Amino acid sequence: EKLLEQQSFHSAVKYLMNGITLVGDDSWGPKHSLTLRLYDAASEALCVVGDYQTLTALAEKPLHYARCFEDKLNTYSNLVRALSSSGNNDECINTSVSVLSQLGELIPTNITQEIYFDEVAKVRQSLIGLSRQDLLSLPVMTDFNKLTAMRFLNHMLLATYASNPSMNPIVAFRMVRMTVEYGVCSISAIAFSCYGAWLASSLNDDYDVAFTMGRVASDLMKKLGSVEILPRVHAVVYGMINIYKEPWQASLCKHSEAFDAGLMHGDMEYAVSNIAFYHTLALFGCGSNLQESSHSLQKHIQRGLQ
Repeated sequence: EKLLEQQSFHSAVKYLMNGITLVGDDSWGPKHSLTLRLYDAASEALCVVGDYQTLTALAEKPLHYARCFEDKLNTYSNLVRALSSSGNNDECINTSVSVLSQLGELIPTNITQEIYFDEVAKVRQSLIGLSRQDLLSLPVMTDFNKLTAMRFLNHMLLATYASNPSMNPIVAFRMVRMTVEYGVCSISAIAFSCYGAWLASSLNDDYDVAFTMGRVASDLMKKLGSVEILPRVHAVVYGMINIYKEPWQASLCKHSEAFDAGLMHGDMEYAVSNIAFYHTLALFGCGSNLQESSHSLQKHIQRGLQ
């Protein structure tokens, strides 16, 4: 666990897998809590280093020996992250929707026009009369089920964006509504950024409000000190919102910063997303030298593989 805190993920995998070998299956009885912590930490480390095959096999034990639904949540969380990162988007979505239903959040998967416009109306209604400062002054979310639901909704964002685009804004809308109703958490910043990106999309072209939502997301992240979500917030704010209001050159340093933060905190999905935004903007928006960009991209790839 200390190695995970220090972002030494490969070393953490070695120690944790050795620990799992030493304790054996007999420890699930007398030392259930300690064994569960060991498996949870191992699955997190395996997810970060990209060993999804070992993670999937490892997940069977905590899911089998769990004494309650809560015991399964960290395993499911790392499992759906792995499913999303490995391209198994439909399985990621289905598993997340199943977990969310047990947490009291029913998420539609077959999005009709009626469902879509109903969800749009609900999220707009929830934000009526709330200024930027009002959103930043919301109380802190404390309900365990809602905090956990926010985590799984966050995991679904990339998977729905890739394989079920009509579902993606529905997920973001639900995160925003839960934030307004139950209070803010670190993932609320991601929710506001995604809502802003939807406002800035061709469906709305509402760039001013989108920019405000992007500022809410960035300010909330700073207020909560949630540096671990910086890669996700920067990817959306500077890759999908601020490009309509600011010079594209202004976003480059933010994507570079987010890449570094992603490597540090084990958020490889969004580390890669940010560096993709960086080089796309640099080449096609800022006229960067092709040879220099190629060299820079190779350095970023090498760092990501270390």
